[in-house]
Amino acid sequence: MKPSLLEIIASYNPNAPLEEALTIPAPWYTDQTLYNLELQTVFANSWQLAGRVDQVREPGQYVSSDIAGEPIVIVRGTDGVLRGFFNACRHHAAAVMTEPEGKANQLRCPYHGWTYSLAGELKGTPDFSEVCNFDRAANGLLPVQTGVWENWAFV
Repeated sequence: MKPSLLEIIASYNPNAPLEEALTIPAPWYTDQTLYNLELQTVFANSWQLAGRVDQVREPGQYVSSDIAGEPIVIVRGTDGVLRGFFNACRHHAAAVMTEPEGKANQLRCPYHGWTYSLAGELKGTPDFSEVCNFDRAANGLLPVQTGVWENWAFV
């Protein structure tokens, strides 16, 4: 029978004397439940590396990746500001930028062609202009906090 999450965690004693110390149990590296717990308690609540600043030095340069299980894109705006967004179109949640890095004048979803400015504002919605009560301003890309340290960009 598979050990419970509590059994996996309890199987390691971080306070053991050095002569009794063991390596971290293998399930800590392979157990999906433990991984999901780490995503929620560690990775989702701390800065994660998104890329190097020199990858996004010029306006329109972007880097996309999955970070802590979430699709993220960081992009340099035309105003020079580095921004981070969830890399998910607000229409059907398809990835807006599908390449790991590149340069673009706008962020465009390949699914239905919704386009966003480099600041995340929704700009174009092909075949969607007749929809009643649609607030374009409320449907920009969802931002994520972005920070820079030395040559590293974090979200």
